[in-house]
Amino acid sequence: MPEHAARRRIGWQEVPPRVRSAIEATLGSGVVEAHTQEGGFSPGAAVRLRLANGNTAFVKALGVDIHEFSVQLYRTEAATMAHLPAGLPVPRLLDVYDDGNWIALVYEEVDGRRPAIPWRMDELGRVEGMLAALSDALHPSPWQDAPTFAEVNGDFMEAWTKLALEPPHDIDPGLRRHLDRLIEQGTDLAAIISGDALLHTDIRSDNILLTSNGGVVLLDWGWTCKGAPWLDVVLFGTTVNAEGGADAEQLVLRHPATANVPSGAIDAVLLAAAANYWGLSQLPEQPALPGFSRAYQRAFAEATLRWVDRRG
Repeated sequence: MPEHAARRRIGWQEVPPRVRSAIEATLGSGVVEAHTQEGGFSPGAAVRLRLANGNTAFVKALGVDIHEFSVQLYRTEAATMAHLPAGLPVPRLLDVYDDGNWIALVYEEVDGRRPAIPWRMDELGRVEGMLAALSDALHPSPWQDAPTFAEVNGDFMEAWTKLALEPPHDIDPGLRRHLDRLIEQGTDLAAIISGDALLHTDIRSDNILLTSNGGVVLLDWGWTCKGAPWLDVVLFGTTVNAEGGADAEQLVLRHPATANVPSGAIDAVLLAAAANYWGLSQLPEQPALPGFSRAYQRAFAEATLRWVDRRG
């Protein structure tokens, strides 16, 4: 499927001087080197900084004039970090700059690399262990006022019924057949995904760093919400399925968070994900997010549907 790399991210020098000055004040030293980290969907700055005093940091920064919706994701991420219990495999947030137009999140730098894609089984095993630790630590949710999955993902919740009732002319016949079955069964997706676990919901290879000591660090908590404790595993499985190298079905079958979840519930979430991406693929391109292209979304939907077909 198409690679999901963001358009050229803005560089450190494109961040307004007032924002850069505030970050340097927080870090207590001037920036002497800034290395942009590519990948992902956001057009915002994502830079590893080396400071004049020898220290390092990681900063992500974005303005509403570049992509307003992503700024809100940054704000959600900042709010989330304050609620995560100590000891989780996440980067340490040092400071937040937010003047209403620009926001910057200043993190302690993590010395790590992204997993290899297609997936390698040893690296996938490390991530599976991290997911199990998250599931244990975040259920029940340490952030009781966090929004629910349904509140944050309204389009996801509605996509499958909309697509079944108003299918585009080129809808995949297999997808249409599966969606019709969900309607005939009276599937209640809201009930299936409800729960009191705090979820990341956007776990992908480009949101993961593998450290040299065998650890795993999970980045980018902008889609945090509450839902069923097994949802993160299934949603992560859709990305593993699309990126290749491993059997996402085996991941779901062996993981402790999903091992006892009814097959029909997993099917419903997978079909909702496929329908959501298929629906998005019908829309005009987003110039600010070319990495999140309609071709990528359609390929993701088709890959997820093939997984559902294999499940029988």
